[in-house]
Amino acid sequence: MPKRSDVVVEQLEELKTDFGALWVGLTHDPKQEARKKRLWLVLTGALGAVAALGARRLAAKAWGVLTGEAPPAARRQPTRKSD
Repeated sequence: MPKRSDVVVEQLEELKTDFGALWVGLTHDPKQEARKKRLWLVLTGALGAVAALGARRLAAKAWGVLTGEAPPAARRQPTRKSD
């Protein structure tokens, strides 16, 4: 049989959890939270794209310095027109 103090501690922990959930429910707007998540995704995507472009330019300059040649460019395969 558990001691009285153990039961009281357990009930206080449950009360703390319940009050925490109530506080979150009262102070957080789900629509605003979803908007923040969307803005975060847009920001990280934009920064990722800028970083990729910057890395490509930096790599092209480094290639030129290291090899003395122009960096190889992505070439398109010529399309054949069939008659």
